[in-house]
Amino acid sequence: MNKLTYLVLIIFFVSCQQNSNKSGVKQSESVKASVMDSVVKSTKNILFKKANTRGVLLGENIKLLDEHLNEIKDISFLKEQIVQVLGLSEDYFKAKPTDEYCQEFKYVKIKFKDVEGYVDGRKVYELTHDEQTKVFDIDDNELSFTPTKFYGIGVADDNGLTGCQPQSPVVFAEKNAQYKGLVKMVKNKYVYDDYPYFELKADDGNYDEIVSVKKQDDKYVLEIKRDFQEGIATRLVAIYKNSNGVFVAEIITSSARRTSN
Repeated sequence: MNKLTYLVLIIFFVSCQQNSNKSGVKQSESVKASVMDSVVKSTKNILFKKANTRGVLLGENIKLLDEHLNEIKDISFLKEQIVQVLGLSEDYFKAKPTDEYCQEFKYVKIKFKDVEGYVDGRKVYELTHDEQTKVFDIDDNELSFTPTKFYGIGVADDNGLTGCQPQSPVVFAEKNAQYKGLVKMVKNKYVYDDYPYFELKADDGNYDEIVSVKKQDDKYVLEIKRDFQEGIATRLVAIYKNSNGVFVAEIITSSARRTSN
């Protein structure tokens, strides 16, 4: 084989490789475009209904999404902030195909000042207004306790109990202090879990009700009755400002009595 023939073969081989690479790149780009198109088409089919309520942002890695559920930015800095709830999806969704039923959620449209978009409903806890919500007038001051629920799968659905155990943190408000927000728990021997916020249970095992509130020095002492399957428990919970001037909740006493065998 002479040198000229050898050179022609090399040029031919390199040309084939370049064409093959270009074809592979085009095919890869085509696949990516197809995937993006399918995502956009699927999100366009999500139906939202209007809402006009308020919620608290909670959790880690709170992402703000656009109408196609593409990430706009991280808004974790708004954690514990009360926001407007403008809308929510009619259906529930999974973040991953392998997620279980209790991990499903609705997408929620929120607004806070110049921040507006959609978030995972497990990060939003709606302020509810039911029989657990209580308002008290003490010494020319108004106190309110408003339970919340997130936009995920609750304790029950249309088919009955779900077996899911969502949390229900309480929004505490004191008119004179111009405070409205969550209250963190002081950890002591009466606290049996790591959940950081004061809450009122309302699940298939426990139901809490604030029976009364009394003021003792600079503390508000709540008497809370808990109905559970085997009986009734009574807790005294003090809400006060700690040394940093932040409202906290501390269980002072807790007792229970069995009402069933």
